[in-house]
Order: sequence, then C-alpha cells, then structure tokens
Amino acid sequence: MDSNSSFNNFSIVIPIYNEEDILAESINNILSICERTSVDYEIIISENGSTDNTKNLAREFEQSNSKVVLIENDHPNYGEALKRGFLKCKNEIIISFDIDYYSESFLRECLLLEEKYAGLIASKRLKNSEDGRRLIRKFATNFFVYILKILFKTNLSDTHGMKAVRKSFVNDHINLVISTQDLFDTELLLRIEKTGNEFKEVPAKINEIRPSVSVIYKRIPRTLKSLFKLKIAFYKESLKTKNL
Repeated sequence: MDSNSSFNNFSIVIPIYNEEDILAESINNILSICERTSVDYEIIISENGSTDNTKNLAREFEQSNSKVVLIENDHPNYGEALKRGFLKCKNEIIISFDIDYYSESFLRECLLLEEKYAGLIASKRLKNSEDGRRLIRKFATNFFVYILKILFKTNLSDTHGMKAVRKSFVNDHINLVISTQDLFDTELLLRIEKTGNEFKEVPAKINEIRPSVSVIYKRIPRTLKSLFKLKIAFYKESLKTKNL
C-alpha cells in the first residue's frame, strides 16, 4: 500500500464493445497508470457482445497479465456489463473507466478519498471542467441532469463518465438496482445518495478520441422511459417502507 493512499487496493471496471481499434493502446495505458500508484489493483474487462476482434484481444490481455480479468457477455448492454464488472470486483474501491475515457489524475484522487464520502465522481458540469465533446452531447448531459434533479431531487451534477464507489456501498445497493443499459450507474449512485451518503465531485477533463459508439437520438427516448420507470419503482419502494 502506498503511504499516501486511503486504500490497500482498488478495482477498475471497463465495459467494452467493438473496441478492437483502441483496446490494446488503452488497456496498456491503464495498466501503466495503475502500476505507477504502487497500490495493489485488478482490472475487470467486461466484454459486451462484440462482433469484431475485441473479445480475442481482451482474452490475450487476460492470459498475459495476472492483473486483468475478463468477463464475457453474449449481448450488447452497457449497464449490464458494468454491473457484472462491479459484482466481480474484490477490492476496497471500485473505479469505472471507459475504454476511451480514463485518467491518472482521477485515479489518484480516488485513492485519496476522504472517509466521509461514499465515492468520487468526475463531473463534466463543474466550473473548472474541460468538456471537449460536441455541443449536442453537452446539451444531452445538461438535459439529463435537469430531469434527474426534477424527478429525484439529487445533489449530483453528473452521473455518467468516470466514477468511484467504495465496495461496501456497492455491496449494500447493487442487488436493488433494476436499470441496465444507460442507467445502471446512475441508479446505483441515486440509491446510495438516498440513504444519506455523500459523493465528492471533481472537475472532469474530457476530449473525444473517437465518435460516440451510441446514437444519441436513439438513447434519449430510451433513457427518458427508463427514468420514469425508475421514478415509479422508487415511489413503490417508499410506500412499502412506510407500511413497515
């Protein structure tokens, strides 16, 4: 354990889908920044029904590096891949990276997380954030958070992108999460926050290294439908709690 770290170890979860063009470079980069922390770690690659050579490349990493664990899924579902990865983790804090969005500075901030926080979020909407995405994606993020605040009264300014959650909180809440696809991580954070816990937010720095793999106009109606479904689920759960 590094004397500057709050944790003895950490896990990184990376969902992947059709990433053959950037997989090797990104995984090697992430391995390098993990090694520089001098803290024990594991990297969980959660393969997500790829149709190209992604799965074979990921298997090669698992076979050649004891720090890498591969989970294979037979159909594309980002949230399900993320959930399966979180459930596989064994270390004290779980960090979510995307294959095209990861950061050594964020990783180091995770390892210094104060005891009072359940986790750390890299928010694209903070004052000092540097968001290099296209305007339409920035608008979609702002609209999504606006709806979140209306429906769930959350204090979070962002729920997508890089984040870290203490494994103890994941264990307490993950089996209650009903959302997959786009909302698994959002629902997990909301559930943890609902029980009186606080997340620390830090500015995000993001530049698109390739076009988004998801089509935004298809995601918006699907996400809105899922948000309202989640709102109803929370309402029903609150009624059951009142009746206990």
